[in-house]
Amino acid sequence: MGGDVKRCPDCGGEMVEGFILDGTRGELTFQRWVRGRPESSLWAGVKAKGKECRFVQTFRCAGCGLLRSYANVEAEPPGIWGV
Repeated sequence: MGGDVKRCPDCGGEMVEGFILDGTRGELTFQRWVRGRPESSLWAGVKAKGKECRFVQTFRCAGCGLLRSYANVEAEPPGIWGV
């Protein structure tokens, strides 16, 4: 299972593993998708510096509630304070 390529259910394209980064330390910020597996960081909670980073845009179906997120717009990784 570890080497299986995951495919998009809509278009059949390859799905790249990532995670949603939400830097909130008393402040609301935009969610970001960061390429790769999360790695712990003593100062920032999770390492994001130097990794591909994109803003997350999410849509919800009014009928069934399905959420679909897209990460097409490049973003800078957040700083140590999450912004």
